[in-house]
Amino acid sequence: MRKPIPRERNGAALLLLLPGALVIVAFFAAVAITGAMSLFDARGNWSLREYERFLFDAFYLNFLWRSFRIAAYCTPITLFLAYPFAYVMARSSPPLRLALTLVLVVQFFTSYIVRTYALILVLGNNGIINRSLLGIGVIERPLALLFHEAGVAIALVLVPLPFMVFPIYSVLKNIEPNLEIAAASLGASRIKTFWYVTFPLSLPGVLAGFVLVFLFDLTAYIMPGMLGGGYFNMIANLIQEQAMAVLDKRFASAISIVLLMITLVTLYAIHALATRMKGASG
Repeated sequence: MRKPIPRERNGAALLLLLPGALVIVAFFAAVAITGAMSLFDARGNWSLREYERFLFDAFYLNFLWRSFRIAAYCTPITLFLAYPFAYVMARSSPPLRLALTLVLVVQFFTSYIVRTYALILVLGNNGIINRSLLGIGVIERPLALLFHEAGVAIALVLVPLPFMVFPIYSVLKNIEPNLEIAAASLGASRIKTFWYVTFPLSLPGVLAGFVLVFLFDLTAYIMPGMLGGGYFNMIANLIQEQAMAVLDKRFASAISIVLLMITLVTLYAIHALATRMKGASG
């Protein structure tokens, strides 16, 4: 028979849950207010005009398509860079693992604005990349990296890299080494061991990182705003412009709700895919 938990401990647990619960309540309240604002016109009458304005205007839909397009190819590139990094972290000695972790943690906790300014210094016409390429004679004029899709794409690959590395690393380090040893003892090469044992077992981390980075890129605001310079705005920049510059808060609310719905659908689709893959492997 288990002893009943004292009421004092229950009360302490509720107090610990209170801050998080308040944040969740505040979030849903903000979503409800945003949704209500998008569904009523200035006179208080129910209307879908703002949604029709966004969904049936090619000019505004281009921002959404641009965001999806850049997230669709930046996320796999981030995965391609992050997986080897996470694999080395999981298989390296403790000192090297600590050093690699510190590199990621420092980047993770550095302000997005600071990192974006650093990329401006690297990608500018007088930045490290262009000056190096000009110095060795590879190019005759500076590459157009700033105020262009290329600069935004580079930022959306490098900045969210820790969001991809850490989930993959957390799964890789928990894979039983005996499984790889058993595969090798049965004659499997390192490549086959990785492809048929390690990689399938690491898919939960891959999917988690893929979701985090894809949604980060889809809703990015600071990097397109600073590196795009107004020439390559994405959907989040459009929302900010409509809400703060044009002062059309109802239209901005409608775009925000559409983006939220797309995010939820994306999460559901990836969850369904993960469930199907788990069922197939089981």
